[in-house]
Amino acid sequence: MNWNSIIADIIALLALCGWFTNGRKHRKETESIAADTRKKDMELGKQYVDEFKDNIVKPLQTELRGLKREVNKLQKAVERVNDCDYRDDCPVRAELQKQAAADNVSEK
Repeated sequence: MNWNSIIADIIALLALCGWFTNGRKHRKETESIAADTRKKDMELGKQYVDEFKDNIVKPLQTELRGLKREVNKLQKAVERVNDCDYRDDCPVRAELQKQAAADNVSEK
């Protein structure tokens, strides 16, 4: 074995070690970029959910609360109709009875 081949082998070995070092460095950079991307995706998903809640869910909840109040008022009024002195000639009561009868027929 001559010195030239030994030196060439040492240089090749050092270059190979550098390649492995660069490979590990590149792999860590790639993993770091992937982690950052996942973090950004999670933040973006959270932002979308928050916007959905603010723009869709909250207005619907507000409207639903209002509808519940109105239904409760109507239910109380319907329950009190039997106590009314004018219940026999009440056009509202007659209309409600017609609608209830029509709903019963359509359900069958």
